[in-house]
Amino acid sequence: MRPGTQRGQTLVVFALTLALFFTGMIVLVADVSALFVAYNRIDSASLLAVQSGASAIDANSFYAGSLRLDQAEAERRCRQSFQDARVTGTCSASAREVAAHARQAVHLPLTLFGAQATVSVLRTALPAYGGTRAT
Repeated sequence: MRPGTQRGQTLVVFALTLALFFTGMIVLVADVSALFVAYNRIDSASLLAVQSGASAIDANSFYAGSLRLDQAEAERRCRQSFQDARVTGTCSASAREVAAHARQAVHLPLTLFGAQATVSVLRTALPAYGGTRAT
């Protein structure tokens, strides 16, 4: 080979490497965007669910001077909020707090790490009325 026959080879190799790098970055951005949108949807639904549940104050205990939740009503309101948002989640309540846990499998648009990923959110809330919180 003569010394001048391989001119531009570095440019071709660099262009191919850069094309592969940008393809990987596009896939990564698309997957992270899908996860971010799903997380925000699930997080908002969980927040609304615990707020709905925390509004179920037991009237008898309130008028007796303590702030407690009606556990059955708090769980019902929490589950109803998940149903209205079309999100699958579980709710649990005690006299002091309500918790909502949502979990969703997200199908990634461009698969770099796998076909799907799981997004999970846990939210808790205490009942509050006026300036009073449950203790």
